[in-house]
Amino acid sequence: MDLFSGAGVLVRQTDAMNLNGRSNIFCAGLALAVLGPLACKSTLAVFPDAQSLVSAQHGWCAELARFEAPQDQAWGQLAACRKGTPTGSAPFVVQLTACYRQHHESEGENALDMGALVARCSETVLAAAEPAGFKGSEPVRTRCARMKRCSQVPEEACLQALENLDPMQKVSLTSAYSLAAQHAIAQCLEASACAPDEDAAQRACYDAPQKERVWFPSN
Repeated sequence: MDLFSGAGVLVRQTDAMNLNGRSNIFCAGLALAVLGPLACKSTLAVFPDAQSLVSAQHGWCAELARFEAPQDQAWGQLAACRKGTPTGSAPFVVQLTACYRQHHESEGENALDMGALVARCSETVLAAAEPAGFKGSEPVRTRCARMKRCSQVPEEACLQALENLDPMQKVSLTSAYSLAAQHAIAQCLEASACAPDEDAAQRACYDAPQKERVWFPSN
C-alpha cells in the first residue's frame, strides 16, 4: 500500500507522505551533521509539512502522557514534548504513535519500555511503507550528484541503482523524515567532503536524524 507517498519535490508538496492507504533556509551556522537548526522553529515554517508535523507531535505527546505518567498524575514533560520537533515525517510519527498505543493497550503492564517499543514500531511502520516520488526527493537527487562528484558515477546510473532498492530502504532514505530533515540531510551530503569510504560518509548524514525521528523525554 502507498503509505509514504508525496515525498518528492521540496516546497511544492503539501505533506511528506500520504496517510491515505497504506527560500528554504535554516538558521545561520547550519550544523549539517547534527541537525542543530531543527531547534530554530521559525525557519521550519517554510516547509509545507510543518503544521502537520506539529499535529503529529502533539498526538505523540498525548500518548506518552497517557502511558508514561505515574497513575493519576500529570505528566511533567508534556510541555517540553509539545515543543519538540521530531525529524520524522508527520505520517511516520502518526503511524508510530498508533503502534505505540496499540502495544500498550494490548500488553498493559507487560509493555516494552519506550526505547524498545519505538525501535519495534519504527521497523513495523517502515516495513509496511510503499514510497512514491522517491527519485524526485531532495536527498536522492543530492546523493546522486555527490556520487558523480566523488565516485564518477553518472547520475542516471545512481538513480537506477537507488530505484532498485526495496521499499523499506527507499523510505528510510527519504520520506521517513520531515522535509526539514530531508533538506538538512541533503545539505550534509552536498557540503561534506568526499571520503575514502563513501558509504560511511553518506550514512553519517543520517545518524542524527535517525535518532531523533520521534521525541524522547530527557530523563
